[in-house]
Amino acid sequence: MHINLLCSDRNTPEHLLNNKSEEKWGGVDRGALILYQNNIEPEFTIGDFDSVNDEERQVLTDQFGINPVKAEKDDTDLAIAVEEAVQRGFLEIHIYGATGGRLDHFMGALQILEKPEYQRLNVKIIIIDQQNVIQYLTAGCYNIQQQANFKYVSFIPVNYPTSISLINFKYPLEHQNLEQGSTLTISNELDGQSGVVELHEGAVLMIQSTDK
Repeated sequence: MHINLLCSDRNTPEHLLNNKSEEKWGGVDRGALILYQNNIEPEFTIGDFDSVNDEERQVLTDQFGINPVKAEKDDTDLAIAVEEAVQRGFLEIHIYGATGGRLDHFMGALQILEKPEYQRLNVKIIIIDQQNVIQYLTAGCYNIQQQANFKYVSFIPVNYPTSISLINFKYPLEHQNLEQGSTLTISNELDGQSGVVELHEGAVLMIQSTDK
């Protein structure tokens, strides 16, 4: 099953909620208010709701019966929301509104993608904004489709050694070891509508991007 998690309206794709209003949603902190404002009832809400004012918090309490978590907690609101989605059986999770603000929150979101438990359960988690689609890949073979308007494909190793092969890419690679500090796999492109990524060992963040 698939669900979208909305953290905010920051850096989100244009007309996101209009195009996906019939899909399942989870509201993360202020994201819950934005869902309410767009007449979308979330499957659940999560957060300490420190990004809404008292009046907005009362609206969310009346409409969704929110139960704010403590501000002093071990995990971010987004991490708790992803865990809730997984516990509810959602195995594909798209995250919106998690980029373009505090860099520590963004890096924390990337950490969520790497959680070993989600790898064992084959949970597919993708962070999406106006310019990027970010996914975590571990050892294996992947068919990559061209994303509309997302021309560039980059691979950021997150552990070493990492060895990668790229087939049907503008700059193909075969069993290439990615050295620490190298930018070799930044800003590649698919040579057609699809390509193959094979990770022989290691793990990468795959980022499909646009300049627009």
